[in-house]
Amino acid sequence: MPQGILIPVEEAEPLRVVELKKVSDYQAAIGGWVEVVDLDSPEASIWFDEEGKLKNLPLNRRASLILWMHNPAFRDRDVVKGPAIVLGPGNEDGETQDVPPELKMLLTVRETLRVEVQTADNGEAWNINQRRFPDWVDAYNFALALSDRWMAVERVRVVPE
Repeated sequence: MPQGILIPVEEAEPLRVVELKKVSDYQAAIGGWVEVVDLDSPEASIWFDEEGKLKNLPLNRRASLILWMHNPAFRDRDVVKGPAIVLGPGNEDGETQDVPPELKMLLTVRETLRVEVQTADNGEAWNINQRRFPDWVDAYNFALALSDRWMAVERVRVVPE
């Protein structure tokens, strides 16, 4: 019975922590057949309606930001349409785990956040940006825009101050 974060399409609706017991719970939450995409940093997964584009569901901007931030292969190439759920990764038995605590905190707790980058010329070091953000949406937008503008950036992340 993993715990996840439901991301509604409407940005005025808050993200909600949900418990999902069976596949039908996942399908009910997202409104259709389930597509799962792996995320990293931290290891997690995002679940959404695999037919969302065919059904012409509305863009889920917040879920798309999460997808782009935590799986760069999708950045500026694909979007999430319809509601989505962020969960943990599968374990060795294929069972879905709870959303990682650090990601749950980042997405659900209001605190000051900052953006860090790794650049090609600075190896594994994370460079701190001086800007501060009141929520993860603003921080993710800034991080992704910075990554697009600054060619030396290899990785970006958002962390609590």
